Amino acid sequence: MTNRVRCRWDLLFDGRERGATLVLGAMLLLVLMGAAAMSVDFGWLFLNARRTQQAADAAALAGVVYLPDDEPTAISTAVSVAATNEYVDDSLGGDSQVTAAKVVANARQLQVTVERPVETFFMRAFGIDTITIEKQAIAEYVLPLPLGSPESCFGNNPHDDNSGCSTSTPNFWGNIHGAYTGRGMGDLYSSRCLSNQTGNPSCNGQPNPDFRSSGYLYAVEMGAGMNDLVVELYDPEFHVGGGDTVLNGDNPQSGGDPGQTVAFRLFGPDPTPLDIADNVLLCEMVYAPEAAYPAGTTLVDIPWETMCGTSFDEGAGVYPLQIQVLDPAPATNARGLNRFSIQAKASGGNPRIYGLGDMSIYANVNAGLTEFYLAEVEEIHAGKELILNLWDPGDAAGNHSVTIVDPFGNPPACHIETTIPSSADLPTCTIATSSSVYNNRGVEITIELDPGYACNGTNCWWKVRYNYPAQATDTTTWSARIDGNPVRLIE
Repeated sequence: MTNRVRCRWDLLFDGRERGATLVLGAMLLLVLMGAAAMSVDFGWLFLNARRTQQAADAAALAGVVYLPDDEPTAISTAVSVAATNEYVDDSLGGDSQVTAAKVVANARQLQVTVERPVETFFMRAFGIDTITIEKQAIAEYVLPLPLGSPESCFGNNPHDDNSGCSTSTPNFWGNIHGAYTGRGMGDLYSSRCLSNQTGNPSCNGQPNPDFRSSGYLYAVEMGAGMNDLVVELYDPEFHVGGGDTVLNGDNPQSGGDPGQTVAFRLFGPDPTPLDIADNVLLCEMVYAPEAAYPAGTTLVDIPWETMCGTSFDEGAGVYPLQIQVLDPAPATNARGLNRFSIQAKASGGNPRIYGLGDMSIYANVNAGLTEFYLAEVEEIHAGKELILNLWDPGDAAGNHSVTIVDPFGNPPACHIETTIPSSADLPTCTIATSSSVYNNRGVEITIELDPGYACNGTNCWWKVRYNYPAQATDTTTWSARIDGNPVRLIE
């Protein structure tokens, strides 16, 4: 048996078959080498495809912040960033191309396409020297929602001077509180302390966690073809001796309180108005507190004051206007409630002026229904979430409420988040504010915008409707935003 098996084994490796085995082995080795070569090329192409997509993403995000007003800069920035980051490298094979353009359907979206030929390694054996990779990205820049006014003024204009400012909201004013005024008085960000203090820098151990020293920002928006911008202020300084119902409502928190010093600063335009660090300062006006107006003074007796007494012509765009309470001396009470208005004029059209990001306002409304402009929500936000925050709303007697209404005057369904009372889903967005339930508290309101949301393109302003049975003297802080990162990739 042993010899028989050995003979059959020997036959298997008969010398006559050894040449065929060598050929099969060589063919198998060739296949394996080809597979390895293809793996190297495919890995190289995958790496470059990812780098090309990164180039498109980075370029789109860098350029989109210049939209919608400056498309040439948006495009040149996108192309430059793609090259600067070395994602586009001509040495990798031929000329690369970067193209960018504003999306037709949405002027705040930038589409970037990066096309690059990539040289191969082993595919050359099959006549494939280069493969062109093309990647695309679309970025969106969601600008801050305009707040408070669709017109050339923010706050009331008591003068019938044909300035483009309406007198239809006579009980609406801009507002900023002194440093040691308690947050519960309605100014969420300018107050250093949770409760009123007498010039106590430590706020008696109760600082306001939401305090910011930069104050508030407004936008003065100049359209194409407008020139010679003039910004005017109405009663910008704090006047001692007033009260919530006296004139426009400047109100000290104690008889001997001198009030606060306020600075108004106008900056040159750029595409990122919320960041004024890189803007050119055009004008600064600083106002120290002043004595009470003489007896018998009326709102019409108070004139508008031109900022720096001149006009500005820096072209179209958004001019940020900062309003800031200057740091008081430690011994200063600085607890005044300062109310004011702003208006803008220009040749060639009417500029717009509105709050940026958030705004502190004062409303001394009479009994009944009164509506105030809240935020402009354009049709490009259809299908997104509108987030509203109302801080300390509802300082009035009796049973009262506020209602959020859309551009057509209809209250939508909404969800509210608050600590007292509990959170809730409301079929119509009417929020009870009686019994000081929101004193020193806020309510966050979420509204789902319908995918088919439309506002006729010309009037997209949402409003807050006050329903008060008696006069209200209400200082509050409002904000509105579209949910999500303001600069983001869409595709």
